[in-house]
Amino acid sequence: MQIQKYRLFIVGAGFSKPAGLPLGVELLERVREQLQAMFRSHGWDGPFEQEIAEWRKLYPRKSLTLESVLAYSHRKHFLRLIGSDEYFSHGSRTILAVRQAVQEILTNCTPVAPHPLYTEFANRLTAYDTVLTFNYDTLLEDTLDKIGKPYSLTPEWWLAETSENLAQKEFLKRYVDIVKLHGSIDWYDKNYHDETLRYHAEYGNDVPDNDPIFGAKPSVPLEPLARGKVESHHGENLLARVFRVPNHRQHFPFIAQSYSVVPFLLPPAYDKILGHDPIRDLWRDMHRTLDAYSAIIVIGYSMPPYDAYAYEALGYLIASYQKGGAKTNFGHRRVPVQIITKESSEKNVLRSIPFLKRKQTRIWYEGFNLPSLDWIDWGD
Repeated sequence: MQIQKYRLFIVGAGFSKPAGLPLGVELLERVREQLQAMFRSHGWDGPFEQEIAEWRKLYPRKSLTLESVLAYSHRKHFLRLIGSDEYFSHGSRTILAVRQAVQEILTNCTPVAPHPLYTEFANRLTAYDTVLTFNYDTLLEDTLDKIGKPYSLTPEWWLAETSENLAQKEFLKRYVDIVKLHGSIDWYDKNYHDETLRYHAEYGNDVPDNDPIFGAKPSVPLEPLARGKVESHHGENLLARVFRVPNHRQHFPFIAQSYSVVPFLLPPAYDKILGHDPIRDLWRDMHRTLDAYSAIIVIGYSMPPYDAYAYEALGYLIASYQKGGAKTNFGHRRVPVQIITKESSEKNVLRSIPFLKRKQTRIWYEGFNLPSLDWIDWGD
């Protein structure tokens, strides 16, 4: 039997931009505006603006970036610098408010009707494709749902072996793997709910468990991220805690804004991975299948400096791929790394991804669009 080909897609905000979703800088500015409006109705500017003022005092000579301020808030909370006033285990008041604002903005911006570009892209994916995405939105999942193509939100190789697939597992893959390295607007961490219950039990508080997702009488459905039984040592931290709400838009918003119902997504900040242990399960063993890839396609992701850990992990992956020779370990043709970008020149691309070997790299400068799908060498 012919072994199928394996392709890796690495996607960032530029992938979702054609659907009308904001890029990183646009998103943060919209978040700031939304939080200002929300908190000013209560008579103050809110915790985000307060921490912007604190950051300016600490760094009077630096230019303000919202990622830097959020990193300051994130570290301050992680180190518990203001003691018991940091009463949320899942993030500072600023980070929680930002997560909720990001969720609301992206939910409202995501188109309801199928978008031709994403429908065509999804139609070309196979169960042997992996999509590593840094996006919080559900655009790709929504599209795959609409065309009826099955996918998993964890690597399919995590699934336990069975007598049916043990001998031929390489040939029986069923799911497009979508690995959301920064979380998602439709993911929720049960740990926050459980900690709240333990707190009230410890202090003898008689508080009803009305959580709409994990409560005694949930009003919102949930499902595990994996598509079946997982071998015990894979994803054990993530899968025990983090669950997805399917058809999220149909249920959102669940209740009035509450700090107890917050999406599981890494804050858009420097050091965002700090303190988010479950997400590490998706990064672990990332290089495990490196020798199998016949194509790596980067769409709308420029490896920004505030994702230094991603730069190092993906940098090693891409550099090793370009050193791997003309064929994979399955004997497939290994095609050049392909970059789909809106950068204006090769110089800018190689500045943002300097470890690329130019002779083993192809670049499309017109951004993600329908013609780019025909330009891609799919390795077929």
